[in-house]
Amino acid sequence: MQERNDTALHDAPLVVIGSAAGELAVFLRHLLEGDGLTVELATTKDSALRKIVEQQAVLVLIDCDLEGALSLCRSVREIRASLDCRIVGLIGQDLSSSYPDFLCAGMDDALMRPAEPRAILDAVRRQTRQSNLGNEPVIVHRDVEIDLRARRVWRGGREVPLTRIEFELLVILAKDPMSVHSRQALIAGAWPRGIYVEPRTVTIHIGRLRRRLMTGGAKDLIRTVRGSGYALDASAPEGPKE
Repeated sequence: MQERNDTALHDAPLVVIGSAAGELAVFLRHLLEGDGLTVELATTKDSALRKIVEQQAVLVLIDCDLEGALSLCRSVREIRASLDCRIVGLIGQDLSSSYPDFLCAGMDDALMRPAEPRAILDAVRRQTRQSNLGNEPVIVHRDVEIDLRARRVWRGGREVPLTRIEFELLVILAKDPMSVHSRQALIAGAWPRGIYVEPRTVTIHIGRLRRRLMTGGAKDLIRTVRGSGYALDASAPEGPKE
């Protein structure tokens, strides 16, 4: 039985955890391995980058207190032409002002510490799916069909014209429809890096996306979780709009 479990773990997507904090690294490894991922620990920027490249990691989870964390983000961004490794960061309160710098350096998703284990798992799952984008040319959620390559969307057979930002927001929501996506996560995934975006701007764009998807009297698919963010709701209840 143990041998079968080890084999399954070996075949799972690889995540490199970059952290010099032993207890945090062990906790994160336990969390991710429990979710079926293969995990490698790295205590320095250089060892993390080496493992990412040599072992073809799909994601690096960076403790932003790691020395050279910002440089590691830039290095991963530079190799994306040959290896689509996504970046999730854990940012301490003392580094909160550096959040735009990390986004500019290539970070795809960021969580403020202390972060709930479920929030960490959600971010990792979301970004590992993004790294496999080429294997998922079409996403279907209820009566919505998203063609990722052509960047076109249909609902109930009717094409829905979307702006670039609206399209990116819909893709993020549709790739993990039952999870609640925070405004900061949506900013990191939908807007160009290095651009400061206020949370209120996300609300405005979500409202526009919601209205476009409801053209022709269709039900509202976007669920607002007040104080947390947005998700696609499989039951599509009628409710207040933002």
